[in-house]
Amino acid sequence: MGAMCALAFTAVPAFAEDKLINDPSSGWQVYGQQTNKRVKDAAVQGGYAIEIKIPAKGANPWDSAAQTDVSGDIKKGDKILAAVWLKAKTEDGAPAHLNMRLQINSAPYTSLTESTQTVGADWQLYSIETVATQDYNKKTVVLAVHLGGAKQTVYMGPAFVLIPGE
Repeated sequence: MGAMCALAFTAVPAFAEDKLINDPSSGWQVYGQQTNKRVKDAAVQGGYAIEIKIPAKGANPWDSAAQTDVSGDIKKGDKILAAVWLKAKTEDGAPAHLNMRLQINSAPYTSLTESTQTVGADWQLYSIETVATQDYNKKTVVLAVHLGGAKQTVYMGPAFVLIPGE
């Protein structure tokens, strides 16, 4: 006679998923006094980065910068986490100091949050986070990194902007 096996299934609690609100493959929009090119680098997630050479310190750190669009809606009370892969080279070998911020993409470029990141010669994932104090429509917010604070070469890998699951 054949054996019977009974399995009991119980509900597994659902875990909320992170909601990605940008497109990491969309790349960076770079502006100011700089030159840039796409480079292959197996050490960074995705295998490619953008190399940005800043020939001289700008009058303001934001005179040269890179930004990527936030393509999703943000609602008041949403926790927002932004992260980007970075590494940098400076003339004297010291770490670069780059201001990373989520901001409105129109004057007066109001910041949702910002933080100066100390960026070394090896790839590292840098992040900032905040809680939205109001609603923002898609494509009105950008993740920006100010690059004009010194003569330096900055390598930027993919960026991720998300609303973490609870």
